[in-house]
Amino acid sequence: MREVPFDPANDDIMERLKSVPAFDSLPESHIREAMRAASIRRYEAGETIIQEGEFDNQVFFLIFGQLKITVQDTEVGQLKRLGDVFGEMGIIDGSPRSATITTEKTSLVISLDDTAIGSLGETSKIFTQAVMYRVFAEVLAVRLRGANQKITEMQTELNELKE
Repeated sequence: MREVPFDPANDDIMERLKSVPAFDSLPESHIREAMRAASIRRYEAGETIIQEGEFDNQVFFLIFGQLKITVQDTEVGQLKRLGDVFGEMGIIDGSPRSATITTEKTSLVISLDDTAIGSLGETSKIFTQAVMYRVFAEVLAVRLRGANQKITEMQTELNELKE
């Protein structure tokens, strides 16, 4: 993994960030402010970004690449879209990581550190936290809808098996 501080003068990254659904409605100046607590990380294929069971205070946004999600050594999903968010649940409740995230190809992610957010000035800190919680709410809503759909499908299958 190679990490560099986020450079708000990097127009290519800023253009990509403006395309991320979580940020697309924000003015560029607000995105730049929120990203003061961020770094850019480049991972080569096969590297682990998050390890199940570990604790940290990072949330990540995929810029490009392809990531594999595993829980107890079973693949449960992939992340490959610009703006896919991962690592948010540990920030919300301080729990250990519930999955391992591994790169399948070279990937670039934005890493936001909760501790670094806390070190921003009070106005920037509050604004950045508001942006992050909006992102978390959107991500969790999508995941909850997906889980509800899976539960419904499994319940239907269970009912059919009982008959």
